[in-house]
Amino acid sequence: MIKRVFIDASVLVKLFDDNAPVKQAAARNLIGDVDNTTLVTSALSMADFYEEVTSKFSRNLETVTAKQALNDLTELTIVQIDSDLVLAATETQTVLNIEMREAVTIEAAFTSGCDFIVTEVLDQSHTVKGIHIRSLEEMMNNKDNEDD
Repeated sequence: MIKRVFIDASVLVKLFDDNAPVKQAAARNLIGDVDNTTLVTSALSMADFYEEVTSKFSRNLETVTAKQALNDLTELTIVQIDSDLVLAATETQTVLNIEMREAVTIEAAFTSGCDFIVTEVLDQSHTVKGIHIRSLEEMMNNKDNEDD
């Protein structure tokens, strides 16, 4: 069964986080193992990723490396942020009492038909708008159990 999985910026940055080698390996495994899975992210998550790895890491990536990583991420399905998505996110933000960035992530995943959001920042282990929210670790554990 083909799944659609939304990967937010908090997971994308783990691809380069040498200070968290287990999560880094899990992120690389998740991104690299796309059998029966469509990986989705948003333009906002890509922008957040770039800002994080170039200015907020303990050892920032060189600009050229970060730009190459962004270029590689364009292989994922990218949800564009438009006025309809932002308006829907304002409703989600109000109903769930969450930050706007989190609401945009949920709406981007919802409008692109994702089954899961993999995140390190959203409240995990529950379902919102029919989308299962999981941590990177939890998603990898589920994958391991499916392989058994």
